[in-house]
This record gives sequence, C-alpha cells and structure tokens, in this order.
Amino acid sequence: MVQVTIERQVFDISRQDVERVLEKLEPEPLKGRAKYYIEHNGEKYPIKQVVAEVTGLPRIAFTAKHAYDVLTKLGFDVKEISEK
Repeated sequence: MVQVTIERQVFDISRQDVERVLEKLEPEPLKGRAKYYIEHNGEKYPIKQVVAEVTGLPRIAFTAKHAYDVLTKLGFDVKEISEK
C-alpha cells in the first residue's frame, strides 16, 4: 500500500485498488500529452487516467510524476510511448 497526498488529501492506495479499477475501466487512446501507460490484460492505460479513477480526483489536480510514482511504488511497470 502507498500513502500519497494530492491536493491536501491523503489516499491509501493498494495494488488491488488499482487492479479492481482496471477491470472495469475502458482505456483512453494514448495521444496528446499522454506519454506514459501501464498494461493490463493486453490493454494500455494512460497513468493519469488510472490514478484519477482510483482517487476520484480530476487529472488537473496532480501531475504525471505523481501518477508515475504511485504506480511504480505499487509494482506496476510504467512504460513510455515510443516516438513515431
């Protein structure tokens, strides 16, 4: 479990919390500013989409660095989109 503070709110997030969200979440396309993702069941999920869904916060409330740190601390392999 990881404890993270975002927008003065403290969240205790476990790997199981993230996996539960991923089971129900439709991944958004990786385009625009979304450069980092995690894979689950063959799908690629933008990291900010995942953390926003787990915390209930809008994506503007935290950075990709916050999302990256949370997910890597929980053991997820965060990958970067290859430039085309």
